[in-house]
Amino acid sequence: MDVVLYIIAAVILVVLILFAVKLQGKTRNADEEHQREVVRAAGAPPRPLEDRGAGMPRRRRNNLAAMMANRRPQRPEQDEEPGEDEEVEQQNIQPTAKVGAKKLKKQEEKEARKAQREAEREEREERKRMQELREQERRQEEEKERLQEQKQKEEESWECICILTMRNGL
Repeated sequence: MDVVLYIIAAVILVVLILFAVKLQGKTRNADEEHQREVVRAAGAPPRPLEDRGAGMPRRRRNNLAAMMANRRPQRPEQDEEPGEDEEVEQQNIQPTAKVGAKKLKKQEEKEARKAQREAEREEREERKRMQELREQERRQEEEKERLQEQKQKEEESWECICILTMRNGL
């Protein structure tokens, strides 16, 4: 009986190990495929040294001006209306081939947070408007009740005056 339990446990362990190895291979393949897609999306690979002609200077690796030109969004022409600023920003943020997956994700998260803040702000404004309307209705109702009470007091005072004049007159 003990031997059978050991064999079953060994079989289960072998199956689990095979499953883990297979899963690890799939994730490795997916990671490699993703890396190839990122490299492909980043653009053409740099030219090999043989492509440059004789007497041509070497390409500088850290050309700051070229990097900044690639990163800097193009400014729209001034012919557009000022109300289209948000659309222009959206166009400038459009992912290019050189934007990495992390940066793209970060930009999307930033846009989502901005949209969330805007929705919360609009919701607060709407709640504030509704609160003001309720407060105004409450004030009108209080004023109406106050006027009604005042009118009732005046009627009672006129009744008292009438009763007193009738008694004095009799």
